Amino acid sequence: MRYRSTFLDSDGKQATAVLDASGPQELHERLIREGRLLLRAKAVTAETRNTGVVRDVRIPPKKQLAFVQSMEGALDAGVPVLQALEAIGEQEEDESIAAMYSAIVDQVRGGESLSEALAAYPRAFSEVFRAMVSAGESSGQLPTVLESVASWLEWRIEITGTIRQAMIYPCIVVAAGYFLILFLLSFVIPSLGEVLSKIGGELPWASQMLIELSNLIANQVVWVLVGTFAFVLSLVAFARTDFGRDAFSTLLSHLPVSGDVVRLLNITQFCRNLGVLLNAGLTMTSALELSSRAVTLRRTRDDIELARKRILGGHKLTDSLEEIELLPPVAMTMVRMGEDAGKLPITFNRLSRLYDRDVKSAVKKALALMEPIVTVVLGIVVGGVAALVITTIYSAMNGISR
Repeated sequence: MRYRSTFLDSDGKQATAVLDASGPQELHERLIREGRLLLRAKAVTAETRNTGVVRDVRIPPKKQLAFVQSMEGALDAGVPVLQALEAIGEQEEDESIAAMYSAIVDQVRGGESLSEALAAYPRAFSEVFRAMVSAGESSGQLPTVLESVASWLEWRIEITGTIRQAMIYPCIVVAAGYFLILFLLSFVIPSLGEVLSKIGGELPWASQMLIELSNLIANQVVWVLVGTFAFVLSLVAFARTDFGRDAFSTLLSHLPVSGDVVRLLNITQFCRNLGVLLNAGLTMTSALELSSRAVTLRRTRDDIELARKRILGGHKLTDSLEEIELLPPVAMTMVRMGEDAGKLPITFNRLSRLYDRDVKSAVKKALALMEPIVTVVLGIVVGGVAALVITTIYSAMNGISR
């Protein structure tokens, strides 16, 4: 158990630190033997840590990268961790993030390590991030590890930007097509229906259904718009949950256009994370466990976990990866050579760079295929509505001619 302890030193000065002890009595007796007097002690738990500070604060990726780069530069120049954290907190404009940095400073000043202090903010600092910081602290190479973390964050920002940019065009086209159809059903077709009702005559059943549907939507157009925006917001919120990410990733992996992109992205995530974690000094099993959590597809996560269990059972990494068939034969040859030479971190960093290029190329190909597909599908939908309108007018004209 850890206790945030306030005590008097032998010189009478009051100090605060986070100390390990089996209980308050054992802590009191130990401090007495050291010539210090315990004033108060409070158990440090997930519930009592950082009281008054927003625990679910999030840091935008670019701000997180700036934090890591600032820490790496300061530590590399010989600045102590506390002073570096205080300087970063003073420069932060966002009040919630600045309060978080201040709380982290207090925790580090109280005796906790930087990784332990960061663990109180899981939404701001991922488990992979904290593991790399912890490994850097344990090895005494925190500036070097932070440099690797910065490179890893830059890669994540670049990949995320590439994928988001690829999704802009399809989203704009789909939204434009949806609102065009909604405009036709809300304003154009109801007006046409009023004219045709005055003319009279028998209309095809499809035309009658179209007019009835358009009248219904026209009467409830405000609620249709509200429902549309609510659905989109719900979809975005669902996509941010773990279950939602798994569902969308699984769906995209089975689609013809996006399947290759998702699979390549998972391989790139695995290679990049494993290389960075091994380079930070983590054991193979710990690196595999954390790498699996950072992978998008649940099936791939399960395969990596199976490989980790085989390694715990005494198998080599290469044999374990060959069983799950995660990497292609050429990549497996590189992994085998890296394992034999004891250079797995370098090997996986090289593989991540190779697959990074493949992901970008696959995104461009998928986008090149997606643009005409989306255009054709929307053309068919809008054209179908237009064809029904023309058929309705033609049938009405025929009724008049008779």
